[in-house]
Amino acid sequence: MFIGNKQGLLTILVLTAFVTYILVNGYYVITSCDDYVSDEVYYVSAAKNIGLYIFGVNVIEKPYPNIPNPKGNLNLEHPPLAKYMMFLSMLVLGDNSLAWRIPGLIMRAAIVILVYLSTLKITSSSYSAILASAIATFDPILKPLSFIAMLEIYLAFFLTLAFTLILYRKHLSSYIAFGLAFATKYSALFALPAFTYISFKEKCSFKKVILGLILVTIIYCVVWLPFVLYFASKTGGLEEGIARVINEHLFALKWHLSSKGGHGYSAPPWGWLYNEKIWPIYGGYAAYSNTYMVALFLILPILALIFKAKIREKDLYPYYWFLSVFLGFILIYFLGSTTQFIFYAATYEPALGIGIMSLIFPVADAIENKVAMLKNKIKEELHRGRGGSLNML
Repeated sequence: MFIGNKQGLLTILVLTAFVTYILVNGYYVITSCDDYVSDEVYYVSAAKNIGLYIFGVNVIEKPYPNIPNPKGNLNLEHPPLAKYMMFLSMLVLGDNSLAWRIPGLIMRAAIVILVYLSTLKITSSSYSAILASAIATFDPILKPLSFIAMLEIYLAFFLTLAFTLILYRKHLSSYIAFGLAFATKYSALFALPAFTYISFKEKCSFKKVILGLILVTIIYCVVWLPFVLYFASKTGGLEEGIARVINEHLFALKWHLSSKGGHGYSAPPWGWLYNEKIWPIYGGYAAYSNTYMVALFLILPILALIFKAKIREKDLYPYYWFLSVFLGFILIYFLGSTTQFIFYAATYEPALGIGIMSLIFPVADAIENKVAMLKNKIKEELHRGRGGSLNML
């Protein structure tokens, strides 16, 4: 896939450069602020409490952030997988900002590799794949989110992993990856229709799809099992523990489908496309959309249709991912979840680079062919015009 010629060596060098940049630059940024910032206050405090209450391991060294009831916060409105990973990182590296944030930084580096592999599988072009990974490397949504201990970078990683595995027809593995995404944040579900459809197109049998969905359910339940046991120990029975977790899910559903009030940085999903409201973090960084890339991503399929570009359905897979997620957020917006933020775009963001590089060259070729045909037609008309003038003489 990578090795065998000079082009393969160049690919390795370029990807190594991207990953090195992400890790070195990211290390400098995440260690420049050793305090809680933005929504870290909820997720990091929850990770500490999960370690203390759920697993009986105290990693707390720094004071809790200034939020309501920080010692009781378990952040049960979101699934716990990412917070487990933050806890494990603090267990190894201590209670500090590096430990909170380093998993997200590593995941961003992994996303760049996965974007390369996905684009390579779709286009069979190493150049296109490298350019797609470059777009992911400098993506202004993924980059700042890798500097902060929030859920979206974990979600983006697991969804990109699932998408890549589908393309390589590792179908059960892809559903395992999707299960991990779902156990990170509920908005992973928005990608499921697209991923399931793509699985069928990539020769996944109906039986394997059903088995895959069962795997997703098992993974999700296993991730919640420590909470079931914890609540059971508090209430005296396993049934009570299960009932408590179910009730927390019902509350989370109601909470996610409600407005959280007039937040100064909230924006509807369509507002993410043109930066209606950006999301500042720290050190001058903010999550925002690259409007040029968004515009290019959106206009390429239109140009492909106008100029009748030779594209395959596989070239549109990243667009299925984007549309499935985008429409999901729009749906819950109109169901009442009007407090949404631009960093939610991380749920589909890796698809942008893959989609652009899947269509840009077929569209460019189609436009070039149309221009050449137009030039030839003009030349023919001019030639006929000159011939007619000479005949009149």
